[in-house]
Amino acid sequence: MGFFRVNRSDGIRVTSADPLVTMMPYLFRTRTESIVYYKRTIPIDEIQKYIVEQRRKGTRITMFSIIVAAMLQTVYRRPNMNRFIAGCRMYMHKNFEVLYTVKQSLTDDGLESVAKVRLNPEDTIFNVAKAMSEHTHNIKKGELKEDDKLIRFFCHMPRWFIRTFMTLLRFLDFYGWMPQSLIDALPFYSTVFISHLGSLGAEAPFHHLYEFGTNSIFVTIGRTYEVPYKGEDGKIEWRRSIDLAFTVDERICDGFYLISSLKMLEQFMLNPCLLEYPAKDLIDIHYPKTWPEKARQHYHTMGEFGKKIESREDLQ
Repeated sequence: MGFFRVNRSDGIRVTSADPLVTMMPYLFRTRTESIVYYKRTIPIDEIQKYIVEQRRKGTRITMFSIIVAAMLQTVYRRPNMNRFIAGCRMYMHKNFEVLYTVKQSLTDDGLESVAKVRLNPEDTIFNVAKAMSEHTHNIKKGELKEDDKLIRFFCHMPRWFIRTFMTLLRFLDFYGWMPQSLIDALPFYSTVFISHLGSLGAEAPFHHLYEFGTNSIFVTIGRTYEVPYKGEDGKIEWRRSIDLAFTVDERICDGFYLISSLKMLEQFMLNPCLLEYPAKDLIDIHYPKTWPEKARQHYHTMGEFGKKIESREDLQ
């Protein structure tokens, strides 16, 4: 209890990290000064084929739900991606939760709300798509969530009251005393925050991380566009692709772990059939011969030739 509390209501204290990683929160005290950026272009041919195939069966799967399901699969296998820093200490989230913004109407005056979806290792792409659809539907029909009610309440309070209350919240959060009810209500506590700007026809910018809360990863999804790739015969192939822009708190893991994890995420997106199996099944993404038969039949990889062409030198 008190200042010597080991765990939080939303996280388990990490005490076995590398000594340098343990010291990082003292050297780099905020998420702002600990940000690293990483952008990846991913061809979506197989994803689009998969979406069409599922819709012919009567199942609505979206690009967004595939990315979220791929994140679930990756984080379950790469648990360090589920860490966060609070009070100069490192914790592991007890759950996998995703935040994303939903606009009630695509107008300048349309109200925004943040959906929070909690997923577990038993979930497949179908569970993910259903959960996201339900949350989005409830927001678009005007249903007020707890965070919406809380924000509207404070909008009518004087400045001194809001500043005092926020100071109290930061104090509670620093020492791990934040009540679970507030953690559930405030839209700043999650594994990852994802913004699908591609649905608005926009490219994927790098977003900042929030100092308040526990979110260590922010992902933006860009619009679909044609990208030149090097084919097996050495010629240019134009393929529909999207950009994913990652903003990550570098204190949660080292660079090798981060890049390996994001490459795994990419493999799940290139092979969406794998998302039909629960994360807890721990299908080895690196050995297609061990995959279920259906997934083996649809195996795809960027490989040596699936390389995005950045310049003429890439064709040499």
